[in-house]
Order: sequence, then structure tokens, then C-alpha cells
Amino acid sequence: MGHVFVNVQLEGASSKEETTMLVDTGATLSTIPRDLADRLGVPRLGPRKVQLADGQELQVEAGVVHVKIDGREAPTTVLILGNEPLLGVETLETLGLKVNPYTRQLEPARAFTLRLR
Repeated sequence: MGHVFVNVQLEGASSKEETTMLVDTGATLSTIPRDLADRLGVPRLGPRKVQLADGQELQVEAGVVHVKIDGREAPTTVLILGNEPLLGVETLETLGLKVNPYTRQLEPARAFTLRLR
């Protein structure tokens, strides 16, 4: 399929920033580097035990950011980890987006609605 990159607006408690994220359909949660989390003022949720694709287990900080892609927006949990921002499937599902493997673009997976009862 190749790499899929998407322009994303991330917002923390103190600022927002546009960045390009690599879409990682093999990752459950999205990740952002510590320096980006610090610039945004991402509220921390404390450490989480995670397992990487190679089986390695780590304790990493988690936080919450508000993510906006193509007019769709929602809060999402991110792991504060690595050097490159990665967009995981939990964020994609929250926004109602999926990867089209032929066009290598994001597209709606469903109508983006929120129902409260």
C-alpha cells in the first residue's frame, strides 16, 4: 500500500499546531513526540504500559489532544513516544475515517455523528 501521510491540527491545553502525521493502521493509539506534547501543553494522564510491534514493553506517558482532520474533530488519547507523530486506528475510528489503499488517502468510513441519550 505504501505510506499515507495526512495534515492534522492538534490542540492541547495551551496551543494548537498543524503537523503531518504518518497513518499507522497497525497502531492502536496515536503517538506524538515529547517536544510536540510540551509545546501543545498536552494534559498528561500518567504512565501506561504499552507493547510495541516488536514485543517490547514500555512505560510511557499518555495524554489527551483535540485532533482535527478535514473538518472532523474529536478528543483522542495519544502516547508521548518516539520522534515522529503517528496516527493510530483509534483516532481514525473516532473521526469516522479509513484509509483507501488504492488512493492512499483518508476517506469517510461512516457519517460522523454523535448521538447522546
